[in-house]
Amino acid sequence: MADLQTPKERNLYLAKQVDQSSINEITKSIIEICENDEYLIKLYALHDIIYKPKPIKLYIDSYGGHVYQCLGLLGVMKNAKTPVHTIVTGCAMSCGFLISISGQKRFGYPKSTYLYHQVSTGFHGKAKDMEEEWIETNRLQKIIEGITMDNTNISKKKLKEVYDGKQDWFIDSKEAKELGVIDEII
Repeated sequence: MADLQTPKERNLYLAKQVDQSSINEITKSIIEICENDEYLIKLYALHDIIYKPKPIKLYIDSYGGHVYQCLGLLGVMKNAKTPVHTIVTGCAMSCGFLISISGQKRFGYPKSTYLYHQVSTGFHGKAKDMEEEWIETNRLQKIIEGITMDNTNISKKKLKEVYDGKQDWFIDSKEAKELGVIDEII
């Protein structure tokens, strides 16, 4: 029989930089919880009982980090049959922002801070290396803009304004709710 998950084990925490280690830990937990829930759904169905899994709560307080690992987690979250809710406790910046807006339900505390900005990179090497890096950076920028527009009420025009201004866009909880970055202030 599968190990049954207690509600406490459904609380996950991203309170560090987004990197392979932190994202691997969260990804592994989401996958294990979803597999356990699928098992319980089938087991309960044998007895004509409906098992409705409680959501996974992902608490976020992160300055961001690596885009590729972030995108990997977003794929896992999107495909999770058990809902993943995001709760921003302190800040959700850069990749933390993308993760926070990708929850099926999104929450933030009154003093939480959100940050959207363009992809950061440091080009180095020979001219062809830098050209390839530029192409990949543009591809990632389009992906980030798409995720943001798909999950919020932020317009392409506003994202272009932030991009062209080369600025970090800090958002408080009230504005985050107005922009559809979060569903509710808790």
